[in-house]
Amino acid sequence: MKNTVTFVTSYLKIYESEYDETKSFEKRLELFMKIVELDINICLFTSPEFEDIFNKISEKYPNLKVLQVLTIEDSEFFKIGNQNTDLLVLPESRSKIKDHINYMFLMNAKIEYVKKTIDANPFNTSIFSWFDFSMPYVFKNIDESLLKIKRLSSKNYINQPFLTMPGCWVNKTHNIDLLINCISWRFCGNFFMGDKQSLTNFYNVSVSHFNEFLHLIKKLVWEVNYWAWLESRGYIDPIWYPADHNDSVINIPKSVLVNTLSQEAEKIVIYHYPKIESDDRFFPSSASYIYDKIHNKKILNTRYVNYYYREDWECEFFNQRRQVKTVNIKSELNDNFEPLNYAHITVDESGLSVNENAYALGLEDIRLYEYDNTVKFIATNIHYNQLGKNRMIVGDYDYENNICKNLSIVHMSHNSNSEKNWAPLPCVNNDKQLFIYKWSPYIVGYINNDNIFENYVFCRYKNELVNKFRGSTSFIDYNNTYAIGVIHYSVPAVTKIYYQVPPIYYHCLVLLNKNTYLPEFYSEPFKFSNQPIEFCIGFTIEKDSYLFWISQMDRDPMLLQIDKNKISINNTFN
Repeated sequence: MKNTVTFVTSYLKIYESEYDETKSFEKRLELFMKIVELDINICLFTSPEFEDIFNKISEKYPNLKVLQVLTIEDSEFFKIGNQNTDLLVLPESRSKIKDHINYMFLMNAKIEYVKKTIDANPFNTSIFSWFDFSMPYVFKNIDESLLKIKRLSSKNYINQPFLTMPGCWVNKTHNIDLLINCISWRFCGNFFMGDKQSLTNFYNVSVSHFNEFLHLIKKLVWEVNYWAWLESRGYIDPIWYPADHNDSVINIPKSVLVNTLSQEAEKIVIYHYPKIESDDRFFPSSASYIYDKIHNKKILNTRYVNYYYREDWECEFFNQRRQVKTVNIKSELNDNFEPLNYAHITVDESGLSVNENAYALGLEDIRLYEYDNTVKFIATNIHYNQLGKNRMIVGDYDYENNICKNLSIVHMSHNSNSEKNWAPLPCVNNDKQLFIYKWSPYIVGYINNDNIFENYVFCRYKNELVNKFRGSTSFIDYNNTYAIGVIHYSVPAVTKIYYQVPPIYYHCLVLLNKNTYLPEFYSEPFKFSNQPIEFCIGFTIEKDSYLFWISQMDRDPMLLQIDKNKISINNTFN
């Protein structure tokens, strides 16, 4: 499994002799080696006295890089402090043997060593984590905690700036007097993690405000005191989580983690889709699923598209007009959810205004649902209207005769540039057929007899993540109280030197109250694969498993089955 995190630490000689024989270099090294042996990415900063020892270790363990040999005098914090020697007074309440001037500088230099690692980035990662050299010393369940560090090293993390730090004190430290003469445990100090941008910002503000902090308190104090002040002034805004100096320091918040379900799947099935004979090249993509309980049939509709994302993320079309074309293929599935057949779905265009010059042809992203004992569909389209804008279209999905019929364009009562990603909801007591129209603000509505969309439920949420939600699947029954469905959201693209990187897509499961039509719970974000673009518009539950039909980069569809216990749905909407 690929390591996604670079861990950073240091061991420098700052004492003339060991101040505590129970914490000798040999004993610290023994603890450090337990982390090295995890085969995780580690960058080490050390002083000349220990260079040969660590170089020999790194020869045996290539996951350890001795990144720089230096002294404490090389630190930016040491240089700033020694421009103000009259301020280098130590706190009154401290260990007189351990907490001397060079120790304080070494503690404050942690973020400096992280920044140097980010600049060198020998393992080419985007996530970095500081850990104190002999951190396993604090663990009570050392084997379990080492295994957790190993898992953290290969996790997927949110593709947006974050800095997360453990701490003992819940409240921020606004009283400057608490930072002068005794240690502040707002932060534990021995572990933190973040992305390149956030950690670089942390370094920049730490260096730029260190002189100001020294003049303010007229003392040289521990790094955790300085960090508490930076936080109180709004210079850093870490994701704080409760911990103590024990195993809990590595219990990073789930909000920064993204599970990749393909790594934990019970089963992954890749269908042998037929090739479509056409002047365009078509590729199977997203698929929507429904179980027709009236006729005991499992039905899958798979969208084919005529474009292809290349390795440089450019979208290649196979017609000169760069016109998006969609073809839909129906399959009936067996009890193992494998296709028994494939058939091309035609469209009854009766009564529709056909626009062959539209930039996209066909019914896009069909979502199947049941209403009034009939298999229905809703899709995005621009092909069957003259507005030049995406509009939703609904109709009957006649899988017996392989045709979409009785089609109606959904009109909007307000000016709308583009419509997509409406999610059908299960009907309760033969009520109106409802759809989640959007998530921010949250709107559920229905299509009236004049084919005009009308709002039915309206609500606003303060949660920033919830306000990013879109789509994705039709919602299905979960139990007597809730319906369940998949949503997605994306993080904007990041510009690199030579090409544009696509947005990163994430997903959550959502539980929606069938009586109020309001969402109540959602899962932690997850990804299905390591590809940036992935969609899921097909979803069901089979016994104790979730089944997801996904596409990757708008192609490479697969069925992914995962144990329901792998995804907890306990975050509340607010």
